[in-house]
Amino acid sequence: MNLPYSWLNEFLTLPDVPTLKDLLIDLGLSVEAVHELNGAPDKVIIADIVDLKNVEASDHLKLATLSDGQNSYQVLTGAPNAKLGMRTALATLGAELATGITISKRNMMGFDSEAVVCSPKELGLYDYGAGLIEFGQDAPLGAALAPLWPAETVIELSLTPNRSDALSLLGVARDLAAKLNVPCHHPATGLDLGDKALDTGLKLILEDKDCKRFSLRRIDGVKVVPSPIWLQRRLAALGLRPRNNLVDITNYVTYELGQPSHAYDLNDLIDGTIIVRSAKEGEQLTALDEKTYSFNPDDLLITTPSKDGQGLPIGIAGVIGGLHHSIKPNTTSVALEIAHFEPTRVRRTAKRHGLSTDASYRFERGVDPNLPVLANARVSHLIAELGGGQLHGGLVDVGQEDIKRPEIHYRPSRVHFLIDVEVPKDKQADYLEALGCGVEQVSDDHWQINPPSWRFDMAIEEDVVEEVARLHGYEHIGETLVHMRFSPEMKDITHRSLRNLLVGMGLTEAMNYTFSNDSELAMAAAPAAKVRLQNPQSVERSILRTALYPGLLTTAHHNHSLDDLALFEIGHVFLEDEYEHLALLVKGDWLRANWLRGKVADFYLFKGLFEKLALTLGASFQLVAKAHPALHPGVSASLCWNGEEKGFIGRLHPEIAARYEIGESYIAEVKLPLLGRDVSFKDFIRQPHAERDLAIIAPNEVSYEALLGIVRMKAGDRLESIEPFDVYSGKPIPQGQRSVAIRLKFRHPERALRDEEVNQYMETIMSGIVQAGYSIRSS
Repeated sequence: MNLPYSWLNEFLTLPDVPTLKDLLIDLGLSVEAVHELNGAPDKVIIADIVDLKNVEASDHLKLATLSDGQNSYQVLTGAPNAKLGMRTALATLGAELATGITISKRNMMGFDSEAVVCSPKELGLYDYGAGLIEFGQDAPLGAALAPLWPAETVIELSLTPNRSDALSLLGVARDLAAKLNVPCHHPATGLDLGDKALDTGLKLILEDKDCKRFSLRRIDGVKVVPSPIWLQRRLAALGLRPRNNLVDITNYVTYELGQPSHAYDLNDLIDGTIIVRSAKEGEQLTALDEKTYSFNPDDLLITTPSKDGQGLPIGIAGVIGGLHHSIKPNTTSVALEIAHFEPTRVRRTAKRHGLSTDASYRFERGVDPNLPVLANARVSHLIAELGGGQLHGGLVDVGQEDIKRPEIHYRPSRVHFLIDVEVPKDKQADYLEALGCGVEQVSDDHWQINPPSWRFDMAIEEDVVEEVARLHGYEHIGETLVHMRFSPEMKDITHRSLRNLLVGMGLTEAMNYTFSNDSELAMAAAPAAKVRLQNPQSVERSILRTALYPGLLTTAHHNHSLDDLALFEIGHVFLEDEYEHLALLVKGDWLRANWLRGKVADFYLFKGLFEKLALTLGASFQLVAKAHPALHPGVSASLCWNGEEKGFIGRLHPEIAARYEIGESYIAEVKLPLLGRDVSFKDFIRQPHAERDLAIIAPNEVSYEALLGIVRMKAGDRLESIEPFDVYSGKPIPQGQRSVAIRLKFRHPERALRDEEVNQYMETIMSGIVQAGYSIRSS
């Protein structure tokens, strides 16, 4: 959503751009960028084409004579839309165009020229270079264009789907006005809404309940001409190309109020009648994009009666209008439609036909259901004003009126409970009323909140708290410790806990697209696609993934400059049904702690991740040799969890590793959930622990587990933990042996341990080590 600063400033008085940017961010309206749009160049004037002749030596060039009211200019142009009487932009001597050209005297095909007629792209105004820019007769002849088309600051917002109300300047202005505690001007204030009792000659029949409301207004005697410069300039700032005054007005109000509209040529409506109904199988319509669409009964159409009695489609409801029943250069009477359609129906139709328009984008996310009549007044008055027509006093309006959103039971005390900030109740009421909410204080801590009709994201008490927090300011929310809650009956490890465990073991979480493609699955030897998208974003995102590990392989490929990687991903895969999986990928020297620095990952190290996970959860873990197409034939296993086969683990097949250029790697993928033991709790021991270090010298072939068993057997019940922190071989350690250093922690649950007690534990441990045939390193 683009916000032209000067236009937004008409709704309320704005602060400077940097302050405004910060305000929008504070309101949760993410600012993607701030653009400075160029104004028209100097030495460009407004002139009329008063003569136009073909150039004999060319099949497309014409010799045009232009007048600025005092002087005449002769120029050559190949613009296809150049016509006699056209008012356009003329760049005179010394003008510097956006293309980098400076206008100077020149001779072309035997004709002298001292000026150039320009396209919008050449002027740097908007991206259209296939024809000349055209102005209406309101543009002053001979005037400089630069003051009429000045530079503009545009703030680009990146909106989340829940904030459909912010898809208009009015919606953003409402938020800002509430934050700044200033009035917000509504552009439709004070307009004649029309009289339902007056006969307009228009008839409206709603046959489908998914059209919630439909309003029609009639304007006669209009002229289809170029829009005034102010309107063209605003559309250009939105990223739209101006067309003509009537079409531009409907686009303008779509962005101004957030309500899509459509203008029909009244002469194309049989008996002035519009029927809104479900499509019939096989019906077709050529839309404004000049493509022909075939429909089925799931589509909602705008139609007009036909001679055969079947009805003629003239638009796809909420999506796009028909080509042959819209505004034409000779249109003189307009039937203006502004309606409200069921969002789900619009979304399904738009997806089925691969259409995405400004109208469907808004209807899919939600448009104020109470806006049609007010928006109709705004659009129809502008058409009458800028099209020179006569607005009929009547109004056709069918459907639900004054729809109210469900009340929300709200407790003001929840603000402090949820965000740990004290916001006085009178301030809370002021904030909510400023946003358009109705506030009824039933009792001290029981309020009834009536959200405004345009706020679809306000449905529960927490939404109201969020609105209070937004206006009060997120900066007032301090840091709060997160309190984890567990259920003693819970055996299934939560995603948060699983992520914390994996991160604690040195892995990094990756998040890849759910969408994939056939070649990516085949390249990774993953199962073939089961679900294909009807309207994919692209060929690369045309199916739903059947495994997570291909995404991790792609991530590893994109990070090929990193020799060491340890990744995991939790996500959904789509096979015969939808499942949730965990996938891991490890390669290189990913463990960098103490004596393991420089230790390259291998199968056993990788297997240890799952052993650690099983140990932490109190689950059983086994591997059974089993081939997998993505794994090395000799290093491949089925992974069993609590006796149930859950997935696979092993070394990535060398051919696949070569395809992804990632070298020797280890992957695993398992189906969730991973069940563990019942959760149990005990009080934290408040006593300090006693810590001792011990280095054991043993032959290289003696495993660490064997040494650990001796220590545990001799240590007694006060030993809390053992942690290895160094392994050393070399002088003065005898050849064929190594020194394994461990850190032991002792703790008593009720009192601090005395040194004498800890020393006695250590003596017993060392005695047991010596009795087993090993020695203690003294230094």
